[in-house]
Amino acid sequence: MESKSADLKKLQKLVLDIQAVKRNHNIPGSSRHENVLEHSMSVAMMCWKVYEDLKPSLNLEKILKYCLVHDYLERGLEKDVNTYAPEQERQLKKQREAEMLVVLKSEFDDFSSMTKTVEDYENMTDIEARFVWCVDKMQGLILGDIDGWRPYKRIGVTYEQFCDKGDMFMSKCPDFLQETLKQLNEYTRGTFYDQPTENIKGSNPD
Repeated sequence: MESKSADLKKLQKLVLDIQAVKRNHNIPGSSRHENVLEHSMSVAMMCWKVYEDLKPSLNLEKILKYCLVHDYLERGLEKDVNTYAPEQERQLKKQREAEMLVVLKSEFDDFSSMTKTVEDYENMTDIEARFVWCVDKMQGLILGDIDGWRPYKRIGVTYEQFCDKGDMFMSKCPDFLQETLKQLNEYTRGTFYDQPTENIKGSNPD
């Protein structure tokens, strides 16, 4: 019984480590940053809802497991590296995540189904992983919109960069999710803070 308690304690510490990692997004109406645990919960709920709406021929259990662990390789970071970070910074993140995967596989050799789920997500092994990856990006857009694009203003994202990133998300989006993401891209481009004047809803260029 003592070893089982130790295993669960080890797992709880991992979850606490994940909770300590801050994301670039804020909690709307607060100066506090969203943490990775909160983000993962949001992604899980959105994946579940989209799955129910679209009814794709996917494995929901696998999807929800990916949601739980998809950012576990960020463990130990003070703050996540955002999607607009310079390429060199993002490559360093990938290198660090590869090292963290080795650590997790060693530390949780008694929970190989969890570490395999982390690894399969990292490698985008199947369409379920791609689905979660895409909804992860959608969650960031939705939270940014609710928060008045505060984190995007903070790092100086331009409208052109925002649109280019949205197009990149579309290029990697599973076919069954394309229309949903397209609608979200169109909506958020209409609310984004740095949009050209002619794209502002209700504006009159004359």
